Amino acid sequence: MTTERKRVLAIAVASGKVAYVFLIDGKLKDWHCSRAASLSAPKGRSLFRRAVARFEPSLVVTEDPFKPTRKSGISLEVLNALVQELTDSATPHHLVQRDQQFANKYHEAQSLAKRFPAIAPWLPKTPKIWEAEPVSAIYFEALSMAALIIDDG
Repeated sequence: MTTERKRVLAIAVASGKVAYVFLIDGKLKDWHCSRAASLSAPKGRSLFRRAVARFEPSLVVTEDPFKPTRKSGISLEVLNALVQELTDSATPHHLVQRDQQFANKYHEAQSLAKRFPAIAPWLPKTPKIWEAEPVSAIYFEALSMAALIIDDG
């Protein structure tokens, strides 16, 4: 008798970047970020399709664009396109609302890096007020959504 392994693909969208993390049975196996996928809804869908074909997830997790979100503009368009692709393809999925459970995203990233040490080298440093958000911060946004699903069983 074989037990099916839970394969979770979590996708996060932010201004200028789209990233995914892939976990098997709660263990982080792969992650990737694309700037090109953030440029338009079709490019975001393309990244999604390639990731699903590559990893064959049993569940895809992303932010729920129909609940309160800080996404706007092209980021919201890309997120809506991903959700539409999930619905059209009948891919098992779960939409989550991003709730702030830490003082900021950098404290959340530190907590996630302790839990998933493989991604610790990509831990973003808190930028100075005049600096842009580090690109690697998007990995931890995706990872936080995956962790919600893993923790809920």
